[in-house]
Amino acid sequence: NYAALIQRQINEDKENLREKSVYGIQLTEEKLNDFRDEQIGQLKELMDEATKPEKKITISKDLEHKT
Repeated sequence: NYAALIQRQINEDKENLREKSVYGIQLTEEKLNDFRDEQIGQLKELMDEATKPEKKITISKDLEHKT
């Protein structure tokens, strides 16, 4: 079960405190060829979203609502 694999990898990362985590499985070229073009595009979007740098949001105490 893929969800169980991901959960196990997350738990192992918590225990090992790895610097960079890699989740999931490596796909062979044969397995990639089984995907439709639309699915490849979705995987690319997911990868882009998952690997983009974190945005830090800061809230200034100086900003107050004035009425």
